[in-house]
Amino acid sequence: MGTAKHILVIRFSAMGDVALTIPVLLSVAQAHPYLTFTVITRPFYASFFPSHPRINAIGIDLDNYKGFFGLGKLALELQTKHKFDGVVDLHNVLRSKTITSFLKMRGLERVTFDKKRNDKKSILNGKSDKQLPHIIEQYLNTFRKAGYKSDLVEGPWLLPTVKPQLIKFLETNNLSNKQEKWIGIAPFAAHEPKVWGMDNIQELIKKLTEQNYKVLLFGGGKSEIELLDTLENKEKKVYSVAGKISFDQELALMKKLDALICMDSSNMHFGCLLGIKVISIWGATTPLLGFYPYGNKEFIIQVPKDQRNKLTLSGYGNKPATNGYNWKEKITVDKVLDMI
Repeated sequence: MGTAKHILVIRFSAMGDVALTIPVLLSVAQAHPYLTFTVITRPFYASFFPSHPRINAIGIDLDNYKGFFGLGKLALELQTKHKFDGVVDLHNVLRSKTITSFLKMRGLERVTFDKKRNDKKSILNGKSDKQLPHIIEQYLNTFRKAGYKSDLVEGPWLLPTVKPQLIKFLETNNLSNKQEKWIGIAPFAAHEPKVWGMDNIQELIKKLTEQNYKVLLFGGGKSEIELLDTLENKEKKVYSVAGKISFDQELALMKKLDALICMDSSNMHFGCLLGIKVISIWGATTPLLGFYPYGNKEFIIQVPKDQRNKLTLSGYGNKPATNGYNWKEKITVDKVLDMI
């Protein structure tokens, strides 16, 4: 049994990356019962961390701590209130480095996540096809570097509770008694070049309903909600979930799916954390960077291997095609249906 320690963990964006810290923290906490963790992240992201007696997620609005001195103020406030013994920076950007530098000056041990920037650059430039370890394993390695070794605990790592709001949604849509297979579709991603396209999605929905699947559509944000509402057709058993229930109840509903079809997106990672079958469609990003769907690698759909050198790849998937190659046309609806 080690000496009791309180560890600060920093991970702000993006949402899927933050979610993937959950199995890591659960694993390290189980292996080291003398450790307590406080995670600082964006306010909304803090809401989806599971309840755990030694893991506390705090939402921080960084707009309230702008610039060098603002981040210094945040570091002082955190240390004064929580009395940390060490800090693990899983973000490794200028903001998080600034916070940890202030904490290091106050005597805290600091360990920083290795982003493997050179390896990623080689992959994106087409000079390497080396598969990087999954980001979960990379996070675990960061804690191992800090002296806190652990193996990954068995999933699922998110166990959302069904609340009256979801029960009412299911009753309203005659979904209370699950008989047919339920297929979820999350057609969006943070950047448009990663998105398979609505023409493909509409064709997929049509074929799924012809095969008597019930289709549930997931998304968020005003424009996505409006678009998914236009696709809803309860007569044909197509239901938009977007904007109808809270995020935690979306996760509770997602847990009931027989499969989730998605892009390289946060929904992909949440599906994996819930322990469901996740079929992911890739175009402007690559699973080689380590952000592939954990436990669902065999359900990744990409363009044929001999065409991948034509893709315009980036780490975030925010670069549109530069050579006219349209990957969205190369992945057929039938390929997705085969995966189901």
